[in-house]
Amino acid sequence: MQLLTFTINDRRYGIDTRRVVEVLPLVIPRPLPRQPAEVLGLIRYRGRFLPSIDLGQVIAGRRCRDRLGTRTIVVRLEHEQPAAPAPLQLALVAEDVIGITSAAAPPALPLMADGPFGPMVELAGETGSGQPAQLLAIDTILPAPQLATLLGLAGASASPPPATDSDAVTPSP
Repeated sequence: MQLLTFTINDRRYGIDTRRVVEVLPLVIPRPLPRQPAEVLGLIRYRGRFLPSIDLGQVIAGRRCRDRLGTRTIVVRLEHEQPAAPAPLQLALVAEDVIGITSAAAPPALPLMADGPFGPMVELAGETGSGQPAQLLAIDTILPAPQLATLLGLAGASASPPPATDSDAVTPSP
């Protein structure tokens, strides 16, 4: 298993690379009103709006710092909706993105969880180093109702986004 790894508060976390669409430099999102602290807003990615989630806020209760290693990671959600015109995606902001690392063995437990944290895995080449990585369950990074609302605001559950270059967002009814 290959993982895109990053650190928050000196702890290593990983995202299964099969779920990663693209890693971008930090993209500043357009804020959305009345959202919790972990929701940064929406970014425009390849003609679509994607909700942007701050992993620092989700994991450690603090915003990711704007540093050289801070990246926007576009990930594909596993839960597909038949009416969706394209795969459902999220933008995750993480600091200190290290790179791609192999897990020494697949996780012993399934990745799906009730929250963002999956099982711990030992990283290849670091046996006994005391630096395991905790997998993140992307599909449960936010509570299901909140995620559905954000995807609706981004237009993921409705028709394709407008073909204009405007970054104006109109919530769906």
